[in-house]
Amino acid sequence: MKQKTIFSEQCYWCKTELILNGKDADTYVVNAEHKYFCKIHTPGKEPERDCMDEYVKDCKKKIPIIPKPNTIYKSPFWS
Repeated sequence: MKQKTIFSEQCYWCKTELILNGKDADTYVVNAEHKYFCKIHTPGKEPERDCMDEYVKDCKKKIPIIPKPNTIYKSPFWS
């Protein structure tokens, strides 16, 4: 009997071991940076755990907002 290779990766956010193929495969999502995230989801309901959504929300909090010119204060030139 031929042996099958089972691929596994670790969730980038919660560090859970994910089985990528086979009968016991876990549900997962891969982003553009090739990072693996677990997603425990029942069809028709909200996901129980969505690590990629939490990762994106955390990244958005860390990005500094760069103000546009002349929005912090009014210069005397434009008054």
